Amino acid sequence: MTAVRRQGEHPVSRRAAIKADPAAAAQLPEGGLSVGYLLGRARASLLSGLDAELAPFGLNAMQYAVLKQLAEGNARTAADLCRYMYYDTGSMTRILDRLEEKGLVRRERGHDDRRVVLLHVAAAGRAQLPRLRAIGSRVLQRHLAGFGAAEVESLKTYLGRMIENGKHA
Repeated sequence: MTAVRRQGEHPVSRRAAIKADPAAAAQLPEGGLSVGYLLGRARASLLSGLDAELAPFGLNAMQYAVLKQLAEGNARTAADLCRYMYYDTGSMTRILDRLEEKGLVRRERGHDDRRVVLLHVAAAGRAQLPRLRAIGSRVLQRHLAGFGAAEVESLKTYLGRMIENGKHA
């Protein structure tokens, strides 16, 4: 499938290609929409919405996700990020390079083991995080419009159960 680049889209954005192909959405599996299909489309829609809202900051959804995970202490190294976010090492290195170029992340050699490269959110990254988190929250709220509190809790429970089941598969 060849993606058509529209004005303002990132040239290698797979989400743009997914969003721009209504014919693919029209071809449903037998028996209607599958859970996997719907989960994939929901993820693509969330990431596409984040990409659009983060563009004025010169960031995309994956860069924001990396910055957020580092700030929350979920990862300290690129390898940690890859494991936590299920991302390949080459792509992660490129994301970290871009964040470092923007002055949002800094790399530091480990004191105990110089082979380890520790990642830190730089001052500029910490300064931007409140605005970026507000954008993330706004995009998520837009996707959850019309859901009641009980429905959101049920959705979180179902997704959490799926994740747990996947750990034991």
